[in-house]
Amino acid sequence: MIAACASACGPKPAPSQPSWIEHDARGTTHAVAPARAGATVAPAIDPAKIDDYDEATVRAALDAIGPQAPAGKLALRAARLAHHRGDDREARDLIARAQGAADEPEVHAALAALGGELVIPAVDRALVAVLLPQSGAYGAIGSELRVAIELAPAVGTRWLFLDTKGTPEGAAAAVAVAAAKGAIGILGPVGQREAIAAARAAVLYGLPIALLAPADGADASAGVFRAVTSPADEGRAVARLAAQDHFPTVGVFAPRDDIGREAAEAFAEEATRLGLQVTGQGSYDPTGGDVEPDVKAFLGLVSAQNPRLAAHLARHGKAGWSTFSPDIPYSLLYIPDRYDRAAIVAAFLPYFNVELRTTETPDPALLLRKHGGRMPQVVQLVGGAGWHHSTLPVRGGAAVQGALIVDDFAGELGGDLAVAFVAAFQQRVKRSPSTAAAQTYDAATLVATARAEVAIAGDPRGALRAALAHARLADGACGPAAIGSDGELLREPSVLEVQGDALLVAP
Repeated sequence: MIAACASACGPKPAPSQPSWIEHDARGTTHAVAPARAGATVAPAIDPAKIDDYDEATVRAALDAIGPQAPAGKLALRAARLAHHRGDDREARDLIARAQGAADEPEVHAALAALGGELVIPAVDRALVAVLLPQSGAYGAIGSELRVAIELAPAVGTRWLFLDTKGTPEGAAAAVAVAAAKGAIGILGPVGQREAIAAARAAVLYGLPIALLAPADGADASAGVFRAVTSPADEGRAVARLAAQDHFPTVGVFAPRDDIGREAAEAFAEEATRLGLQVTGQGSYDPTGGDVEPDVKAFLGLVSAQNPRLAAHLARHGKAGWSTFSPDIPYSLLYIPDRYDRAAIVAAFLPYFNVELRTTETPDPALLLRKHGGRMPQVVQLVGGAGWHHSTLPVRGGAAVQGALIVDDFAGELGGDLAVAFVAAFQQRVKRSPSTAAAQTYDAATLVATARAEVAIAGDPRGALRAALAHARLADGACGPAAIGSDGELLREPSVLEVQGDALLVAP
């Protein structure tokens, strides 16, 4: 089953740089906070002579300038001085602090080399640190995911929950605490910026880390793994569904945000790789209250650019909108958005006479009469995890009947483990778990199972890194999963279908 999953999921595109961590470090920009009233005034520092300054001067400058350059060089100098006087714990904290510095890429290699020289606390083979936002703006997310982890089978693992505060600095500091506590590895954090900072710091400490951030990017050789799927994974899965169900032409209409863009680009790339024709690509503003102009533009319903439409409206006036038959070049349309906005977008399609597949066998004669003798293209709507909500059928009405939903988590429609997880989660928090919670439950199970494989002798962190590199989950709340050779999670999602007022597993 796992082999089938890995084969079905297929390889992900190779990163543009040899190392995800190095690529990210080079490409990341850092905002500089304005100076606060009463803040420490930085002593005059010559960046070319940092190694000539004493520790007090370096620390004063570091405390004053925040993450702006040359904070990385200052932290490196302070860490070297702390190591020289035997305070390796302080040195480790300074190395972690350097991760948020604008000039960190310039001293990355030196920080890594110094980290290798520090005295490492004894490793507790049963202890895995969990990095979650337990306070701050994202504390509610952290609380939900903590419940999911606590419900996962620990297999002898002890979880050490550490608060990232939802910030990169908090994540890097939490990694330093995990190393000082002797954790064998790390699970988390959740946000992408926190994951970047945590991964960098974890590599410096030699700590294998299984990230919960839903974005592509892992480096198995460095011990950085991705334990949840991403919007790009969803887009690729929808493209595979289109190929398997023999839809030769596909389109994507996505919200103009990071998640929508990531899903849409991956969908189009995978569809092309599979030999499908991507005949429609468009986007809409998810922040405004009116998506109609964007829908019209996507459907080619701008009269100034569509002579056939202009002529039809000239003959029939405004009433012509209800009788015009648009040219639709795709047989499947993917809308990667959440259920409430997706329902609004979907409702505009039949309003503008796009024929959606709401039944298995549309009546050709009826379609010909409705479209003035033109046989229209019948379109299969497909959504992702954001569509998986009990109110979608009511919100979307007839427009979403027959729509397919690709989601890792089928909820109570899934297997025995999924049903048991839903029941246990509901008992704890009095509501159903999200897909993110189910994925986190499986990620914790995967990490705990890999940790249980670590032998008593040898390098425990190296052994966990090796175990995670070939980790397999025979079943979980989201079904089987595996870690691929690139360190990314491989999983074949569930496919649901809207039928009446319910979501059912697609046949």
